[in-house]
Amino acid sequence: MNVAQIGNFSPGQTQAGQSGSSLENSKLGKQEFLNLLVTQLRHQNPLEPLKQEEYAAQLAQFSSLEQLSNLNDRFDQMYQSNQQLNQSITNALSATLIGKRVKGVGNTLIYDAGGNNQIHYRLGTTADSVTVQIKDSVGNVVKTQSLGPQEAGDHSWTWNGRLDTNAAAADGEHYTYEITGTTEDGQTISGQPFIDGKITGVQYTGQGNMSFLVGDLRVSTGEVEKIYTDEE
Repeated sequence: MNVAQIGNFSPGQTQAGQSGSSLENSKLGKQEFLNLLVTQLRHQNPLEPLKQEEYAAQLAQFSSLEQLSNLNDRFDQMYQSNQQLNQSITNALSATLIGKRVKGVGNTLIYDAGGNNQIHYRLGTTADSVTVQIKDSVGNVVKTQSLGPQEAGDHSWTWNGRLDTNAAAADGEHYTYEITGTTEDGQTISGQPFIDGKITGVQYTGQGNMSFLVGDLRVSTGEVEKIYTDEE
């Protein structure tokens, strides 16, 4: 510790130095605490010196402050190391999932004129009749199709790309769909749409969140229900 710096320390200088500093810089660190303690001893009243108990208490406070500061630094280093390790493990594991199939929440279909445009959904109960409605990017219903009676469970339906006007769907256009059904006693039920396809890639957001790509569709890890192989 520089003794000259301690000797030049004064409360007035501290106040002037802090006037233009930020709130973060105004926090009392262990060096500032020690400077204040030394200054207090240098300028104490000789007729009423600091009692030994008070001096010991202030030294104990300084020791605790130093230990907490060092401990906080170690925790910061451990946190950064763990973050880097977790990211490395995640990157390695995610690469092994490419080529597997994923099932996750989603009701979006990107129409592929030369592909298999399947719509996937789940019924919680048996329905006497099931209807699918396909909507364009602005929410207009462009296709309504009756699928007849269906049992409870997972189902798929392949769209041929024809709209209600008999025009062809636009290649690469984004569509959404809704599934509704009617039970034997006349109650209306809603089917749960989901995405089911082969993982073609992995994407990370700026916050480090990971999503699986199924073609141009994206399924976030929080929406994944199942990852499996074609044999399952």
